[in-house]
Amino acid sequence: MQSQSMEPYLNCTFECSCGRTHKSLFAHYIFEPGAIGKIPALLTQLGYTKPYLISDTHTHEIAGKQVEDVLHQAQIRFTSHVLTSPENGDLAADEHALGSIAMANDKEADILISVGTGTINDLGRYFSYITGRPFMLVATAPSMDGLVSGVAPLIFNNMKITFPAQEPLALVCDPEIMAAAPLKMLAAGAADILGKYNCLLDWKLSHIVNGEYYCDKIAGIMGTAVEQTMESTEGLASHDSKAVAVLTEALVLSGIAMDFSGNSRPASGAEHHQSHYWEMQFLFDGVPAVLHGTKVGIGTVLMLELYNMLAQMEKPDFAKIREEIPARPSMEEWEKEMRRCYRSGAEGIIALEKNAKKNDPEGLLERLTVIEERWDEIRTLAKEAPKAARIYHVLEDMGAAKVPADVGIAREYVYDSVRYGKELRDRYTVLQLMWDIGELDSAAKKLVEKYCGED
Repeated sequence: MQSQSMEPYLNCTFECSCGRTHKSLFAHYIFEPGAIGKIPALLTQLGYTKPYLISDTHTHEIAGKQVEDVLHQAQIRFTSHVLTSPENGDLAADEHALGSIAMANDKEADILISVGTGTINDLGRYFSYITGRPFMLVATAPSMDGLVSGVAPLIFNNMKITFPAQEPLALVCDPEIMAAAPLKMLAAGAADILGKYNCLLDWKLSHIVNGEYYCDKIAGIMGTAVEQTMESTEGLASHDSKAVAVLTEALVLSGIAMDFSGNSRPASGAEHHQSHYWEMQFLFDGVPAVLHGTKVGIGTVLMLELYNMLAQMEKPDFAKIREEIPARPSMEEWEKEMRRCYRSGAEGIIALEKNAKKNDPEGLLERLTVIEERWDEIRTLAKEAPKAARIYHVLEDMGAAKVPADVGIAREYVYDSVRYGKELRDRYTVLQLMWDIGELDSAAKKLVEKYCGED
């Protein structure tokens, strides 16, 4: 069963009014009861004869064994590798897990099938990409927005880095399996989609300040998916199958939007920078991982709060901002802070800045000229942001984490993530804007005071 609203975006290529040609290789979306039983026929249709299955301890029980059974019954040869999930927390998508997949690799396999939605999906599509084989995904929960994207966020040397990856030829979802996922996973998927409120604002903001490519068509696709998800959050709390179908489709459209744009701009902004920063701190501290979408939801509340502040802000004194640039921290002082915050990952952050020059005074002066000229437009954009309190209450109603303390994120990590999370990517967001106008440190203090309670 393929949703009629999805059909225009499957295996499509079209010329867009933005001036670019958009395309997606994702061609088969099966969302129906007994969907796993369709896999043998789909493999035959696509011309593949020997899949390499990867799953983890949890997803193997949920759906991996069922995939193996239908392949056995269809007399299709396969190799299956099950990664061991940690007792506490979730499997990390890092070089160790990737090495395990590589060591168990079957060179004769002509297609790779990931059974699982988050980490297993990221690992599978990246391994598929580097080995030059096609990829198929059997989803087990609507918990993240990378179901069909062509990039994979992986952890390498304790750094969260987005790598190119193989988008799936097919996505197979059994609604009964998806709806039976724990509520925290449904809430994480919804939170990941709600984060698009912020990232779409960030994308448009960069277009205003830096002239970055922006597409109204792609933003519209994603915006519609966000609104439909908002209308379905109440149903998710009761595991309603229709609400799960809406969420899954939104997650799929998010991946397609990334394919259309050629990067993760339509799906990732400052809210993801917060999530990635906290994830790195968990890794450094040996703390069990928290679902990606869960952290994104918390980050979305914080970043929308910044937009809400911006919407109420009077036009800054740009002459004073320029005068005070020499008093900003030196590169040496900044590097010291990076080593404190990013620890073993600091050298990668420092190398990125040397190339991107986000904090370079000359680039800052150029941006300040544009920001001053287009301040009214920027403030109008900020007024389009939903109130942070609205998203907070939606998360609360789903039983989802809504503030950092809900998942054990320390107060000092929040303060540093707001001030320095922008250093993770060469990407203009509300964080960079607040830094440009000299308001980021004070904004970080306000967010910590409001969302992290007392010391």
